[in-house]
Amino acid sequence: MSDATAPSDRAREKWNRRYTEHGVLPFPDRPAGWLVENRSLLIGRGGRRALDVACGDGRNALYLEQLGFDVVAVDVSDVAIEALRAAALDRGLAVEPLQVDLEVEPLPVGGYDAIVQISYLQRDLFGQLAGALAPGGILIVETVTRAHVDELGNSFDPRFVLDHNELLRSFPDLHVLHYREGVVERSGRPRAVASLVAERRTAG
Repeated sequence: MSDATAPSDRAREKWNRRYTEHGVLPFPDRPAGWLVENRSLLIGRGGRRALDVACGDGRNALYLEQLGFDVVAVDVSDVAIEALRAAALDRGLAVEPLQVDLEVEPLPVGGYDAIVQISYLQRDLFGQLAGALAPGGILIVETVTRAHVDELGNSFDPRFVLDHNELLRSFPDLHVLHYREGVVERSGRPRAVASLVAERRTAG
């Protein structure tokens, strides 16, 4: 198959099917643990812009909005995004949901004071994420490592797992504030992840 967009089309169809079959509960009050653990770094940055990458049901977008950010929330699934748009309008949330296929489209225009990407891995997006931060902006990332398969025995597409210290080395232009790799509890189950917080230093 020569159509270069086919893999991303399949991703959109996969997630649309999942959200159609199981439904979407927009903006649940259950933000990612790694985001909550680093709340102190985001306090005082309210009234500025944040980006939630691969936002899914919008749980992290809601948390950022509650901290005072104007949030752009992007996801490949138009089913999820339409549900988020309706809910954001109904609840008066400062969240702008956008359907974006990040495998073929760029991130929304940058200058973000916070970017959050949880449980999503697209290696060629790393440079865009760093470049989209405003000076002083914070990047918060967490996703699965190879240990999730090798040590915990889970089935996972090998394209979407990080090698040891791979995430740590992926943002050379940013200042790493926190980094860890290990097994944590996520949604009531053990999960082997790499977790990073990094900052774009201000000039001078």
